[in-house]
Amino acid sequence: MKRLHEQEIAAVLKTDGPTRYGHFVGQVADWEAVWGLRTPDGWVSGSDETNGPMFPVWPHEPYARMLAVDLWANATPTPIAVHDWIEKWLPGLARDRVMVAVFPTPEGKIVLVDPLQLRSDIEAELARIE
Repeated sequence: MKRLHEQEIAAVLKTDGPTRYGHFVGQVADWEAVWGLRTPDGWVSGSDETNGPMFPVWPHEPYARMLAVDLWANATPTPIAVHDWIEKWLPGLARDRVMVAVFPTPEGKIVLVDPLQLRSDIEAELARIE
């Protein structure tokens, strides 16, 4: 597991959505894991401003832990293996019409992405580095 320094975390959180998205895709491919939040009842999800369902994910555990507050206070950052993510999760989310909330920040910034677009982007990055 990658150890993140506070300065790196702060710098990444300050970036704009497209930059955070690119960082997410690169880190997920490099470290071969996506992080979600899980409670005893299951995975945490949310909804966007139009009430559409979304599934939040982060590239590393510390970012996910930052959002385990308020409604998600009983959630634990939990990794999902990247190959399970792209082969099972993303097609399932697409089938269920659930968008992916990539890299939500404590300030409420998110990048909403279609699951199949995210799958394509991660697969391209994995192919590039393998």
